[in-house]
Amino acid sequence: MSREWRSAVVGTGTVGEWHVRILGSGGLPTAKLVAVCDKKPERAHAALAANKLSGIPVYADQAEMLRKEKLDVVHVCTPSGEHFDPVALAMQAGANVIVEKPMEIQLDRIDRMGEMAQKLGVRLAGIFQNRWNPANQAIKAAADAGRFGTVSYAGTYTPWYRDDKYYLDKGGWRGTWKYDGGGAIMNQSVHAIDLLQWVAGPVESVSAYGASRIHPQIETEDTLACALQFKSGAFGVIMGTTAMYPGRPVRLEIGGSDGTAVSEAGLKVFRFRHERPEDKLLLDPSASGGTAGGASATDVKLDLHALNLKAILSAWASGNEAETAAPEARKAVAIILAMYESVRGGGTSVKVH
Repeated sequence: MSREWRSAVVGTGTVGEWHVRILGSGGLPTAKLVAVCDKKPERAHAALAANKLSGIPVYADQAEMLRKEKLDVVHVCTPSGEHFDPVALAMQAGANVIVEKPMEIQLDRIDRMGEMAQKLGVRLAGIFQNRWNPANQAIKAAADAGRFGTVSYAGTYTPWYRDDKYYLDKGGWRGTWKYDGGGAIMNQSVHAIDLLQWVAGPVESVSAYGASRIHPQIETEDTLACALQFKSGAFGVIMGTTAMYPGRPVRLEIGGSDGTAVSEAGLKVFRFRHERPEDKLLLDPSASGGTAGGASATDVKLDLHALNLKAILSAWASGNEAETAAPEARKAVAIILAMYESVRGGGTSVKVH
């Protein structure tokens, strides 16, 4: 009989409400929502009410929740620059932790969180739900099998749009260096950047330019373009923005001497020198289903989130680390921080550490 993970959500804004919904709806059969926590309790009550959930205690103080509730897993969904403290608090109380993307906005904090988990004997994992998209998994499998041959190029584009209200809403933490860790790249494009390095391998160096084009009220960029070189010798591009109305789905592409693949709301190109019968069956040129976050923060289906969470809990139940444990979750952040350093240097080449 599989174990039941007694779970709590810390931070019940837009993404935290998604975790409440998945846990409260039975979307994770092995997990049970037993508590929620938010500095603004009215927001937590609203998240529960929106999902027709009752009888679940709400806390304004995480330490109090950890004292009163027996918890196996804490889902941390606070602003990105406020992940470290609630993660550390939960782990020190003996709970395993799942953290929304990015795991943190500073590499030393991610490393310290990972070291703390090992020292305390608990598990830590991040969320990168797009790895569970069938199109991206098909591309990853092809890359792992060497079907692209010598890879020449791999790139990703996040042509999204957010209005001014998006940055002013929820306390105005978005688009700030302290709490968001960046703009369109750290908050939105982090998903695509994770996919890019997952499929094409480690990035050696980046050269980037960025600024805020249509959101003058934010501290960070709303548009950034980057050229990069992979450790394999291949070249690539990363483009991310929240300034392209009306917003389109993320595009991921990779190609080389023996094949090319492109995903964009489905698998659009999947062509190889050495074809296989199943290749054409995987193509989905008419796939739509919305913009997958491109047009607004709420234009997101939660099936991939649920798959990511199931994979984490399944790995932990088997005594293994999750695929998106701290060493893996830090990779996209390392690339992004190098991109920001390059922007500050006027586009100079920066190595990824």
